[in-house]
Amino acid sequence: MSPPEKHRDMDFVHLHNHTDYSILDGAITVDKLVEKTIQLGMPAVALTDHGNMFGAIDFYQAAKKKGITPIIGEEFYMAPGSRTNREASRANGEDTSYHLILLAKDVTGYRNLMKLSSIGYTEGFYYKPRIDFEVLEKHHEGLICSSACLGGQIPNLILRGKENEARELTGRFNELFGREHFYLELQYHGIKEQETVNRGLIKIATDLDIPLIATNDAHYVSKDDSRSHEVLLCVQTGRLMKDESRMKFPSNEFYLKSAEEMQAMFADYPDALINTYNIYKMIDLEIELGRAILPHFEVPEGYNLDTYLRHLVKEGSRKRYGDRIPEEVQKRIDYELSVITNMKFSGYFLVVWDVINHARSKGIPVGPGRGSAAGSMVSYCLGITALDPLRYDLLFERFLNPERNEMPDMDLDFCAERRGEVIDYVRERYGDDHVSQIITFNTMSAKAVIKDVARAMDIPFQRANEISKMIEEKELKETLAKSKDFQALYKDRETGRDLIDTSLKLEGLVRSAGRHAAGIVISRGPLTDYVPLYMDKDGAISSQFEKNALEKAGLVKMDFLGLKNLTIIDTCLRLIRETTGEAVNIDTIPLDDKKTYRLLQKADTKGVFQLESGGMQTLLRRLGPTCFEDIIAIVALYRPGPLNSGMADDFIKRKRNPTLVEYQHPSLEPVLRDTLGVVVYQEQVMRISQIIAGFTMPEADKLRKAMGKKNMDIINDLEAKFLKGAEKNSINRKLAESLYDMIKKFGEYGFNKSHSAAYALVAYQTAYLKAHYPLPYMTALLSAQPDRQDDVVQYINDCRAAGIDVLPPSVNASDYDFTIEGPSIRFGLSAIKGVGEKAIESIVAARKRAGTFNSLRDFLEGTESMTVNRGVLEALIFAGAMDCLHENRARLFASIDIILEAARRLQEDRASGQGNLFDMPGGSAPSAVSVDLLDVPEWHDNEKLAHEKQVLGLYISGHPLARYEQDIRMFSSVSLKGLSAEHNGKTVSIVGILANLQVKRAQKTGKRYALAELEDMDSSVEVIFFEKVLSKHEALVTSGKPIMVTGVVEAESDTLMKIVVTGIKSLKEVKQEAISALHIKLDIIGVDDTMLKTLESVFTRHKGECPIFFHVNAKEGEKVIKAHSTYNVKPSEGLVKDLTQVIGQDSLTFTISHH
Repeated sequence: MSPPEKHRDMDFVHLHNHTDYSILDGAITVDKLVEKTIQLGMPAVALTDHGNMFGAIDFYQAAKKKGITPIIGEEFYMAPGSRTNREASRANGEDTSYHLILLAKDVTGYRNLMKLSSIGYTEGFYYKPRIDFEVLEKHHEGLICSSACLGGQIPNLILRGKENEARELTGRFNELFGREHFYLELQYHGIKEQETVNRGLIKIATDLDIPLIATNDAHYVSKDDSRSHEVLLCVQTGRLMKDESRMKFPSNEFYLKSAEEMQAMFADYPDALINTYNIYKMIDLEIELGRAILPHFEVPEGYNLDTYLRHLVKEGSRKRYGDRIPEEVQKRIDYELSVITNMKFSGYFLVVWDVINHARSKGIPVGPGRGSAAGSMVSYCLGITALDPLRYDLLFERFLNPERNEMPDMDLDFCAERRGEVIDYVRERYGDDHVSQIITFNTMSAKAVIKDVARAMDIPFQRANEISKMIEEKELKETLAKSKDFQALYKDRETGRDLIDTSLKLEGLVRSAGRHAAGIVISRGPLTDYVPLYMDKDGAISSQFEKNALEKAGLVKMDFLGLKNLTIIDTCLRLIRETTGEAVNIDTIPLDDKKTYRLLQKADTKGVFQLESGGMQTLLRRLGPTCFEDIIAIVALYRPGPLNSGMADDFIKRKRNPTLVEYQHPSLEPVLRDTLGVVVYQEQVMRISQIIAGFTMPEADKLRKAMGKKNMDIINDLEAKFLKGAEKNSINRKLAESLYDMIKKFGEYGFNKSHSAAYALVAYQTAYLKAHYPLPYMTALLSAQPDRQDDVVQYINDCRAAGIDVLPPSVNASDYDFTIEGPSIRFGLSAIKGVGEKAIESIVAARKRAGTFNSLRDFLEGTESMTVNRGVLEALIFAGAMDCLHENRARLFASIDIILEAARRLQEDRASGQGNLFDMPGGSAPSAVSVDLLDVPEWHDNEKLAHEKQVLGLYISGHPLARYEQDIRMFSSVSLKGLSAEHNGKTVSIVGILANLQVKRAQKTGKRYALAELEDMDSSVEVIFFEKVLSKHEALVTSGKPIMVTGVVEAESDTLMKIVVTGIKSLKEVKQEAISALHIKLDIIGVDDTMLKTLESVFTRHKGECPIFFHVNAKEGEKVIKAHSTYNVKPSEGLVKDLTQVIGQDSLTFTISHH
């Protein structure tokens, strides 16, 4: 409670305000609300968002930090009768809900506010979250109530001339809350209805001796924000600013006014102003933040939380290390347990252990850990993590710093398909009312706000898109400072300036509420004692506080993530058991397996966790990993910072040439040995500061955290301490400064080693299975992609490259998932677009009953026509899955109506007991129903293949480009499979065919352009033809024949790419031209004598007249070196194949010139 202040005539506090948590209605951020309150010289301010408490914790902390009193409230929706009654009575002039302001006076009031806010969603939701008198009577203690705006029920009754009912309702509220806890609320924004309401409220207040307050229902900060607020309302309603009938506020007065402005408006009612100040003086709310509120965990008799944790760790350490625990392990265990028990976190570790233990007991695959938790020996002994933190020098303080009173944060990975079972267990274990999901808030980012505002201003979508592409910085302000295009747009006073100015005001506001994909919160008592609850449109319950606010409130938040790769590993192990009888224990595979490292060195990593992108494959080829530590490093290095800073290059260079490895001080060798003297991990920064400067581990963690957040104040403060500590350890000053500079340089790019190591383990496990058990692994991998056709295509191509046949789908052989069939993989029915789960169940069940479908009639009689309907039959025919019943797909497709009618009649016969093929002792079927198909010719190959592509995403029985395969490999400068983000901005030439061609017209210019998919043998990419190229080559673009497309790559990532076409040639034209040069791209770091000798032997085998140019990527830039003419080659498919095996497909290109 604030100290008493001298009373002044102009004392006033804003008690009715809407932040951006009144989503797309309030335009004030929490920080701006607090800032403006301080500017206005007011001692307190209230937060009263519509129907929620989303911002309560942030608001409370922000206000406290600035020294003003936070008044936490909510503008509730009050049902006119019962909250459970969903019948609108508009005929009587009544709404389904009315506004009501409730403010928390103290902790009891705050708890009641949370209860009521939760009930609004969980019990009273009807268009809005509603409460009623019944729950108000139960939960009114500690609350201050006011009658709200024109949307309140009392004002509404006055406007409808029902003054007696208004008076009665006022009396009821007054009786419930008591004097000085219920107020009638005056507002005036120049609205005629408010004058009527205010007169009525003043009369009732006088007659019943009810105190008045004056508020301004603020929705934006300043008067000049009113127009941007109108735009915000257009975003909410999907209307345009030019629409006369759009929703808008009736005046521009809904802002945070000064006390003087409020006094000028309510000069005749000074008590209404003073009462706002009196309410502020009544507020005595202190929310305890930061204290852990752990769920209740029952321990066996004779134990408490600490002793039971110690007991489990002791048991687990014996399983990990045997009966004789190494001294350093025991020492680490004792240290960690002392920190955990002192910080009172034993219960947290037990909760996590229990969840993991339950999952394992039910056979649910569990990940090896993620994040910094892998640095804990206690976690390792409990089986929460799978890597020995001492073996890999993973630091406990990176996970739990005894000097930082922060809750540990463990993210847990489970098999994606069974994650729900784990969440169900947690609900069952702690009670449904103790567990919920977590809300998220999506804000209006720089690009998104430009598009939203442009839409409201009726700026064409294409133009808005063009403008959004100018934005390369995180914030519009930064873009305006740096982008010349954006500055030029801002000078356009007609639309550009208005668009940008409005967007600047709305940027960062909350746009919508969502649900955290993996997060759950667990509480000690019922959740509504600690956090209000929210219900989304799907009926799912989540907390009203987002994850950071939950942590501040002391609640246990955990992320239960579904990791698909754990499902793939589990499926693969099952398939190995079923097909070979071998039981592979993935937790005990050797981490030094040569076959696995050969696979990684070749970058044969499609489908390998974390290592399958084009860029990662390039890094693997360059590095040539030989040990598990290399995989840990590569997972950490494959990020923009390390790649762009030269960190990755230094590491690879030293790996290739160990003589380059050096340490700035001998004492650092144990810390930097695994990374060859390069600082790669945040943990290494911590170790260096400990060894060189004598930092404690908590101090070292403080430095690590400052580096990550680029907090220069802390970094500079710690530099003096570092240098002083180094001096004490007799380290040369110049060396100490150099070391700290190195820490500063690499520290900001350093990655969490614990996380990298845990994910490197999953990467290694998947690589091991692919290397040793390719058939079951690829089967499991394909089965894990039912809704991702692009991935299925990619992995099938990978199978083909490895010599594994993927057999077409068949109703007689395929199951739901992909299956192993001899040395091949059989296509799964779930991967056919348009064939649903129920239809597959019906087909598989009927086949099991029949043994096999011998005819189309068998199939139709056995399956359910309700589920195996027209759409399913069409998809099965297109995919070739019915070829085993009838080889002419065109006849089947043309006869769909006949087939469906026959199915109906056969099933009617079966239902009536006639002609049931499966029940007849002799297997005969006397039913008279026949299936006579129409006589039509088979589809042409191209049509057949096009249908396969439509439902499977790829060609299964052939490929329209098969006869041109050699040409594609010869003439394409890069394969589509090899195209990656590294090609961004580069010109490429690719031979393929166009699919899904759409010719369109630009809205603004009216010019034509075309979009299509360019396909080669392995993959596809989006291509765009602008009018000039389209007009010149339209006949070729629409011909459907193989063409060579030349264009510039625009790549946002390895998977999000397109080519802007600059030229097209027919394959015939290309063949009339000749390959004039061969270009080989090499990285100086990855070149050694073995590679050069191998290349020399390839050139000798393919002697010819074509010159070779080496493009060597050195530190100072690319160098082009022409090979001696004795090495000239003859271009051929064999040459391409031989070179690809040595240098990879992406490193090989041709120059084609016209004769």
